[in-house]
Amino acid sequence: WNWISLNVELEDPSVGSILGPLGDTAEFINSQADGASTNYPEWGQWDGSLTTLEPGPMYLLKMTEAATLTITGVPVDLPSTPISLIAGWNWLGYLPQNPGDVATALASLGDLATFINSQASGASTNYPEWGQWDGSLSYLEAGLGYLLLMEGPAELIYPEFDGLARLAENKQEVVLTQTIPDWDFNYGDYEFIGTITASVDSHEDADGDVVGVFVDGECRGIAERIPFSLDQSYYYIVQVYSNVAEGEELTFKYYDKSNDEVIEYTETIEFTNNMVIGDGFNTMSLSREARIAPEEYSLSDAYPNPFNPTTTLSFSVPTEGVMSLNIYDMTGRLVSTLVDGNLKQGYHSITWNGMDSNGHAVSSGMYIYSLKGEGISITKKMVMMK
Repeated sequence: WNWISLNVELEDPSVGSILGPLGDTAEFINSQADGASTNYPEWGQWDGSLTTLEPGPMYLLKMTEAATLTITGVPVDLPSTPISLIAGWNWLGYLPQNPGDVATALASLGDLATFINSQASGASTNYPEWGQWDGSLSYLEAGLGYLLLMEGPAELIYPEFDGLARLAENKQEVVLTQTIPDWDFNYGDYEFIGTITASVDSHEDADGDVVGVFVDGECRGIAERIPFSLDQSYYYIVQVYSNVAEGEELTFKYYDKSNDEVIEYTETIEFTNNMVIGDGFNTMSLSREARIAPEEYSLSDAYPNPFNPTTTLSFSVPTEGVMSLNIYDMTGRLVSTLVDGNLKQGYHSITWNGMDSNGHAVSSGMYIYSLKGEGISITKKMVMMK
């Protein structure tokens, strides 16, 4: 599924002419209210109630594989091309030739526009009392489509953007670590979307932490922590996806990057297409942790690594017992003992401050850290870099 829009006037706006270059890879296109059309490759044509495409609306295009669609035409004259919007959800196209920030692009709508969603570039909420928009979607782009929620009908007239303005970043791709490699999904596999603005309230979170949303263990959306500019708090704007318009149960997990630890929560939400749960001032609180006992011993990579002067070492213990966590230099000399005694079952982390057992700062170089217990010995390396 692709959310697309046009920002040029075409000599031949027919569906077959515009999508013909895609060949058999394009199979279906839908509009909000003007119908739909299906590709019949064996007949060499498109057929359905949607016969032409025009600048202004968003369309949903289903592809069997990735491809590039190039559309050539005359740029839309923005002042003479108002877009009529209804109360409720609008499948909105973007008409300017250059990217534009959300607040300026939608300025003609005032307080009537309340929320805008993209397919995968983030979402943004209007806070009229503050006179600004805030969220993970900072700017709109030509060729893409958006979902715009309106409190009442209005006409949108886009301003011109010269392409020279410096734009804040939209939602960035989350880089998955070795601990959460399965927190991956392809948003194009899903027809329906919703947005959840959450906060982690049972844990002291930090930059780089991630909230994931799941259905039966399958990841359906992830987001990193971002600042909420209106009150200097932090939140997670998660775009979630489904092929069922409503009814799937969503569950939540939180990845604590500094401790390399995953925490599950007992809070759940039922998915509904176009749902908007929470905002910057009223987040969905993740607070009821459902700790799951580790099944095996593990020792995570030091974070950060290289480090100066502190780093955090995280490990798991499946059964209570006597454990030690020691640091050695490359000659095998014991530098510091961080753990030496009985540990309970669970996930543990400890910070090393770069000091030896006598309280002296260690020199730059490579060090070995080793977790040992009855029948277990795991060793890894880290680098102190001053």
